[in-house]
Amino acid sequence: MIRTFTWRAMGTEYQLHLVEADLTRAEAIADALREEVKRLERQLSLYQPDSDLCYLNAHAAKAPVRVEPGLFQLLQTCKTLWEQTNGAFDPTITPLLRLWGFVDGNYRLPSPDEIADALERVGMEWVLLEPEGRWVYYGREGVELSFGAIGKGWAVAQCMRLLTQYEVASALLSAGGSTLYALGAPPDSEGWAVEIPHPKEDAQTTILYLRDRAFSTSGGTEQFFEMDGKRYAHILDPRTGYPAEKLLSVSVCAPDPTLTDALSTALFVGGQPLIDQWRQQHPELQIWHFG
Repeated sequence: MIRTFTWRAMGTEYQLHLVEADLTRAEAIADALREEVKRLERQLSLYQPDSDLCYLNAHAAKAPVRVEPGLFQLLQTCKTLWEQTNGAFDPTITPLLRLWGFVDGNYRLPSPDEIADALERVGMEWVLLEPEGRWVYYGREGVELSFGAIGKGWAVAQCMRLLTQYEVASALLSAGGSTLYALGAPPDSEGWAVEIPHPKEDAQTTILYLRDRAFSTSGGTEQFFEMDGKRYAHILDPRTGYPAEKLLSVSVCAPDPTLTDALSTALFVGGQPLIDQWRQQHPELQIWHFG
């Protein structure tokens, strides 16, 4: 029997489809996952003033801040992906997101000088990590991290770890539909059915049957604003300071939801050259792009 549970966290709806006959056990598993996601939200949120992330942003430029092991591991992953994507993935993009109004919803078109000023505080080279003591230090004032492009994937990954501890054989966990993980397969199926989103509504849909794989999609069609007849989407290129406009959407399938979440954004920003690079270097990945 497939049981479905939903809850809201990290600004989106999480949905768990769990193959479990025992309702009491299913509810206990769903509760554990819900609490784990909410714990991570309290740690990683840019919108909760008492989160670990907000403390880090407020203090790490003044003195090194010691963080717990999970957060330090996430920061190490961020730095590695920043290097591997030539800066297309960059969680220090927050000053630019604030400048454009994508943090508070007060959208505006910044001047080139304002963008150039914000870019001075963007770049993971400013985030210094000391592994032995798990110390984090920002190399200049005004550096500000956010995990909008990787946090949901990280949360899904931690939930998969819990499902393994519970010895769950088959489940599908989705974070807002943009990042999900398919564990095992539902009864009498080769895998969990997942639709590859297409940015054009009249396009023919493609269905994947996923088993022990993660899937993520990034695009500029959901969060944007319009000014003087031009659309500005929320996925910014951290290297230029302007919205990425090369593609309409990118989807990535791989074993790790943390990777697929971050990489779908990075490839959306980097466009065809970065997609070609990753396809060549990582043939185990499946990548779809439109635009």
